Amino acid sequence: MILGIYGAGGLGREVYELALTINDTSNRWSSIVFIDDADHVEDFRNIPIYNFTEFRKTNQKENVEVCIAVGEPVIRQILYDKLRADGVDFATLVHPDVSIPRSSTIGLGTIICKFVSITCDVCVGENVYIHPMTCIGHDAIIGKGSVIGSFVDIAGSCVVGENVFLAINVVMKQGISIGDNTIVGLASVVHRDLPSSVIALGNPARPMKNNEGKSVFK
Repeated sequence: MILGIYGAGGLGREVYELALTINDTSNRWSSIVFIDDADHVEDFRNIPIYNFTEFRKTNQKENVEVCIAVGEPVIRQILYDKLRADGVDFATLVHPDVSIPRSSTIGLGTIICKFVSITCDVCVGENVYIHPMTCIGHDAIIGKGSVIGSFVDIAGSCVVGENVFLAINVVMKQGISIGDNTIVGLASVVHRDLPSSVIALGNPARPMKNNEGKSVFK
């Protein structure tokens, strides 16, 4: 089996290291390569990099699985839909030291890094990226395509919508909901529900403007 990491940037290199760690314990993939559709991508580690068309021509579909290593939720969703339409299998990556309770569920194509705490009855959707040092409390729901930054603390019974971006050090009070396509800025404290498609900041976090461009890294 071959793992294709879609995205050869900084996050892609982090996922590559995670995949190597997983492979050390499971011998899951015979090779790990990058997929990137940019016109020019540096290959400074001598790891093969293909655009998606080349990747599909080079490898039989039944012999590959792909994960998405892009930090923009809207791009994650575009790539996820593209891969699903093509019928490519998704790889779900969970660091070997992360324990997932039997009562919790992890969606297809989700990536969970080291030092993440996921407690009971949590539902993490498809194509989610969870950075290291995140804590997710009981009965929380994380919508598909969302990106959860490092040192984020999501208390029990919280709901994070689809394609949400929670920056580093965001804290959510128990029972709070965040709507789809919302960005919550660095070190914000979410005391009250946040609507969909806004950019929110502060303590308490307040919507500052609409998330019209749906872009985190402008």
